[in-house]
Amino acid sequence: MVFQLLPQTEPLELRGGAVGPLVPFTVPIEATGMFLRVIALWRDNLPLVGRAPTFELKSGCDGRLTAVDAGRGKIEIPGADGEIAALAEVDRLPGDSYLIALAGLEERTGPWHLRITNNDAETLRFTCVASYSEEMTRQPWMALECATAVHDGLLALHSDTPETAIKVRNLGTAPLIINDPPGSRLGSDGSPVVLLRRPAPIAPHHADELVVECGQVHYTDRFSHTFDTNDVHRPHTTLLFEVLPRSLRYDMHEEWAFCRACGRCPDYVAPPVGVGGPCAACGHRAAHHSDVPPDHRNV
Repeated sequence: MVFQLLPQTEPLELRGGAVGPLVPFTVPIEATGMFLRVIALWRDNLPLVGRAPTFELKSGCDGRLTAVDAGRGKIEIPGADGEIAALAEVDRLPGDSYLIALAGLEERTGPWHLRITNNDAETLRFTCVASYSEEMTRQPWMALECATAVHDGLLALHSDTPETAIKVRNLGTAPLIINDPPGSRLGSDGSPVVLLRRPAPIAPHHADELVVECGQVHYTDRFSHTFDTNDVHRPHTTLLFEVLPRSLRYDMHEEWAFCRACGRCPDYVAPPVGVGGPCAACGHRAAHHSDVPPDHRNV
């Protein structure tokens, strides 16, 4: 891959005035220049545009951390041997983005590390994309958040659920584009889950919603769907679903009984001994109902 996402799993969250950890990044041996694009995230749809963070760079295991602030021009980054490993410069861009450029890289000056200090009073989350190509530092980051209750990381949908919203955030440095067409089934051609609406391209900092509906479900099933987007990191774009049959005895005015899997189901009736199978009310396995409270209510 010609770019690196830093950190790899989730944005780096720093409270106001906090100093972050050393974050390693790889500089190819043949590279003569390197770029790091950093975005400071605050609230959905709203960048803070506050005080610029301080960036520090380190070359080599025994190199010295050197501060590189926006607008200070080119700064010499010493290597472990005291020689100049590179010249670094930071430009502040619109939307709380920053471009760090390393020029005149010497061979075998690694490992390289970046450290960020949040100089603002507000808590911020930082995402960084590193590449020897400035253009490749523009990458989206799709973050999916289910608006309904989730069990074990699964989006649980009951049979004949009309609409369910899934929040989508862009934590990256480029617009996020979702290509799945409305009306397509998620997971497989036989899936009961259908995409109703998808958002327009989502700019960095911004959030929107995917809307899905669940058709008739005859048995409990679990599956995943990877959305077709311009975010190349598959874990970012994959969502796990659990679909559950709706009991024919379901009544909106009934009290829910207790299920350890979903925390709610109509009065549970265990299958005969040896038969097994899912609960007819909520679709979860009988084992999930082994701790039913005496009053059969969700407590």
